[in-house]
This record gives sequence, C-alpha cells and structure tokens, in this order.
Amino acid sequence: MANSGSYLSAALLAFLFVVSAAASDDLSGRWKMSYVVQSGSPDDGLAEGSVVSLNEKDSTLQGRATLGSRGDGYLIGCSEGSAVRAAITFRHNPAMFVRLTGSCTDGELRGSFTASSCEGGFWQGNFRAIQLTTGTGEVINPGTGADPVSFTPTDEDLLPEPTEYLNPEANWSAQQESGVREIFVVSYRRNTILMVQNKPFIWQWWL
Repeated sequence: MANSGSYLSAALLAFLFVVSAAASDDLSGRWKMSYVVQSGSPDDGLAEGSVVSLNEKDSTLQGRATLGSRGDGYLIGCSEGSAVRAAITFRHNPAMFVRLTGSCTDGELRGSFTASSCEGGFWQGNFRAIQLTTGTGEVINPGTGADPVSFTPTDEDLLPEPTEYLNPEANWSAQQESGVREIFVVSYRRNTILMVQNKPFIWQWWL
C-alpha cells in the first residue's frame, strides 16, 4: 500500500512538472525562418528567409518580420497548445502577404505557408523556424546565427492617434453663421466620433 502511495505521489509530481513546463512555453523572442517553395511563381522572393521578432501574450502573437533585406513585415497570429497560426504583411512595394500554419515541436516551428504579392506572384510550400533568443534576450541557439537586422520604422498610418469628437450641430451652427445655408459639410477621419444631440432627427445628418 505504501508503494502504491509512492507511485501515486511520483506520478502526480511528474504530471505537475509536465503541466508547468507546458504552461511556461513562450514563443516570445527572435526566430530565424527558412522557406522551401514547392510551387508557385518563378521568382520565389522567399529564398533569403526571414528573421521574426515575436511577442506572445495570452496566446496572441504579434511582432515584426524581415524578408531578405526588407524589414517592413508586421505579424499577427495565435498560439493554441502546440498549434500556431500567423500572417505576415509586408506593406511596402511590392506588398506581400504570407500565411503560416504549423506547430511548435522541440523548440522549432514547422508547417506550411502560402504567400502572394501585389504584382500577382503566388507561392506555397513549407517553413521551418529556429528560435535564436527568448523574449528577454537570452541566446538559445548561439550556433545558428542571423545577420544583424533592422526593422523599418512603424508606418505613420499605423501609429495610434487621439480620438476626435465632432459635434455636427455645433458645426452646423458655425457654418450657418458663416453664410452656408444649403450644404452642410462634415469632415472627419477614421479616428473621429460623431456626437449627435438632436436624436429625433439623427436621420437628417445621413441624408
């Protein structure tokens, strides 16, 4: 009976260790990625591979990516268990979109990818990524180096902007005072919220 208790305790400790190890897995850090194109356009554009800087939080992935000498890639994705799904958008000319579907096994990401460009190119195949550093900068694979990379500055239209509130009725009054009678002009950007006070006639503002 004592032996059974010992076995049970040992099994429980082993289970807790496995769970703790799985829970501590974090994809944050820098990864070196290679692509094997199996079909697609003659100019694969992916032969030089990528360096990806990942940040994982609550199973959500985000980060930056290079493609050869270009560093304008933005990555978003998710991690569920060992499964990983992500998309990388290279915004500058030529714009490219890469979709990754794979899993993390033994410290490596492996899976399949599809890629397309604004110039009509299309590629598909497999990818493999090796983690170079952790999120804190600790080197994991010193023998698998990557050339120094720099990511292009964040595009201006991706930077957060303060929300602007526009009161159409106040704007209307101002335009009436300036002599505008028949045409009401509302100018707003995507970070503008319209404030309507005269709710019974809200439909009038959208005619």
